[in-house]
Amino acid sequence: MKHFFLFMLALIVCAAMALGSVLPGVTADKEGEIERVADLNTENTPSASRYSVSGSRFGQVTVKDATTSEVIRTFQMDDGVVVRETFLLDGGKTVAASQKDHTVFWDLATGRQIHRFPERIYGFSHDETKFFTYEIPHWTLWLYGKHDIVLYSYPDMNQQCKMLASWAGAPEKFLFSPNDRFLAVSFYNGVPFTDEEYISPPTIFTPGLRLTNIFDLEKCEVIEEFSKLLNPGLGEFSPDSSFYVVQDALVLNGRRVLGYCQFNLSNYQLENCTNTSPPPQKKQEPFVR
Repeated sequence: MKHFFLFMLALIVCAAMALGSVLPGVTADKEGEIERVADLNTENTPSASRYSVSGSRFGQVTVKDATTSEVIRTFQMDDGVVVRETFLLDGGKTVAASQKDHTVFWDLATGRQIHRFPERIYGFSHDETKFFTYEIPHWTLWLYGKHDIVLYSYPDMNQQCKMLASWAGAPEKFLFSPNDRFLAVSFYNGVPFTDEEYISPPTIFTPGLRLTNIFDLEKCEVIEEFSKLLNPGLGEFSPDSSFYVVQDALVLNGRRVLGYCQFNLSNYQLENCTNTSPPPQKKQEPFVR
């Protein structure tokens, strides 16, 4: 009964956030190019790189000079399939891009394909030594089953471990800690989108749940103590990676509260919480994906 109550409470909290959306940092121009203003993981591309990378709804990946906008090289993925993520790796020497079910790596200097990885890659750690994908075990149900975050090492592409998420749904946003030991993922059971929905997300109200998990990449496990807080939003890590800062609704002692809290990543306790009163009603705004 207690778990059912928490489930219903999370449903009420999160469903209200599912009104309309656009993808994170993505805009589509008249020619079908998807311009990555800021990827889900905004730090996966070296800021000092002289290149910018964009993907199109037709499967083309374009590399430009960031200063002059001159096209350096173009790559073609599966024709007619939306490019979902783009990455500049190895100091700008390697270009990678993902579609809904695979990722391709190229050598920028030669244009040669280096590797075709059989899954969609969502993001890389800051040091580019690891990346993660997401999969639904065959024995689960889409809405209620548990799903896996799968961790791989880069550049050898070896699987390191699978971490069972504590909620159904696919990654919507994520964040690596500064030291790359922890990974926070905001799951939403309204994604992943089809290619058509990826370009033009539904604008009607679609009930759904958002829930954030924090994964310890060293132990290869989800931190259950944080999952029980039923936090729907994506917070931030402290500069020393000792705390995860929550500035959103959560469930504390069976009650929905809103406030600023620090989740201690060494003892899994909430600390320094302020303003834990019920949040005031506010005007509904589109949630930006």
